[in-house]
Amino acid sequence: MKKYGKIAIVGAPNVGKSTLTNALLGQKLSIVSPKVQTTRNSIRAIVMEGETQMILIDTPGIFIPRQDKILERIIVKSAWQGLREADHICFLIDATTGFDETNSKLIASLKKEELPLTIIINKIDLVKKSAILEIIAACAALGLEDMIPISAETKDNLEYLKKFLCEKCQNPNWIYDEDQITDAPMRFIASEITREKLFLKLNQELPYSLTVKTDSYEVLTNGDLKIHQTIFVTKESQKSIVLGKNGCMIKEVGLEARNDIAKIADAKTHLFLFVKVQKDWMNSTENYESLDVEKFTK
Repeated sequence: MKKYGKIAIVGAPNVGKSTLTNALLGQKLSIVSPKVQTTRNSIRAIVMEGETQMILIDTPGIFIPRQDKILERIIVKSAWQGLREADHICFLIDATTGFDETNSKLIASLKKEELPLTIIINKIDLVKKSAILEIIAACAALGLEDMIPISAETKDNLEYLKKFLCEKCQNPNWIYDEDQITDAPMRFIASEITREKLFLKLNQELPYSLTVKTDSYEVLTNGDLKIHQTIFVTKESQKSIVLGKNGCMIKEVGLEARNDIAKIADAKTHLFLFVKVQKDWMNSTENYESLDVEKFTK
């Protein structure tokens, strides 16, 4: 019998939500980098397991936003919006940092939503068993019963988690095509891929104040893609970092982004990157093309 379910993957920043989403999907969709708050909006990955269509909602990390920062408010509201659409919530805890006050507060907030909640203890390959048991005990003290230790990176216990989540999918029929992996528009995915490459290459040099906007996304008559993107930074000095000496950095970023976009789109890709200084882009709603900005900023 065909069935589906929406599973929200939530947690504090940098606990491995996007890595887990990609691992369950079996291919890369959500971008991953060491930077906190890499994921800025909820992304849906569509996982097929037999007759079950599991819709994973990879949400941004939940934190306390500063009221004067539109971007931070959008990120957090996007996370909460994503989980409220779900049939089941998976709350990730980073085993390397353990159970802390932030986890306790977030779990208390999630329980108020009155949705089924499962604790996923991630990165178990990096800690001793005693550390995992401490987290389990702390969660049990809060009255939580479903706790699954995994490693999204090494895929340890991932098949068990997938089967467990499939059991939580009980809505009749499917809502997406069988071969569809996301409902996100490809122009948005293309922006995210380029942003990931910038974060990975400039992790120590470039601050959080960077975004990528796809200005045009064109399918040519021969099936090739022609994409123009603008990279927004807030200072002239940041523009120089992104460009690199003699343009070497922007060329590397463009090459890697182009290759990843081509793999996902299954089409030869021509990518053109431009860098623009816009001092206050983080508080300019026109740069958030993938979000219903009015809904998130009211």
